[in-house]
Amino acid sequence: MPRRKDERGKMPTKWVIEADLLFLEPAARFAQLNPNAIREFPGPNTIGALSYPSNFCRDSMHWMRALSHLVARGREFSLFLITTRSESDPTEIRRDRIFPVLDPETLDLLRNINEAETEELKAQSERIGAAMERLKERAKLSLAEELSQLYVQDSDN
Repeated sequence: MPRRKDERGKMPTKWVIEADLLFLEPAARFAQLNPNAIREFPGPNTIGALSYPSNFCRDSMHWMRALSHLVARGREFSLFLITTRSESDPTEIRRDRIFPVLDPETLDLLRNINEAETEELKAQSERIGAAMERLKERAKLSLAEELSQLYVQDSDN
């Protein structure tokens, strides 16, 4: 079956967060997502995935809220960019882990296979890593502001 590109000439992509359900379920609730937005993986582990776009997560803002919940709390997760066959056929044809940032040894190994794609993956991964750090800092500032407001309200009583 041939791969179909979208109207911009790109293959359809999905962003996927994979994390322990212990952390992912509260993140999805925080983002006000339907619990069905999380796909649980079979087996003895407790890992789940939250994809955007998907049937239960059509709005990027909700997905970003779930991501920010994980980042702000320092939870472990992996972030993937997945290319699918087409909009109507969600079969994965490529999966790139872009967070956590790949270690130098893995990047060296991948360069032996395909140098150009490895450099693109490294650049994407570094951009996401920097964005995660900025998100973490913003979350800390926001939390500090919320706490200071609580103390102000307490002292007013």
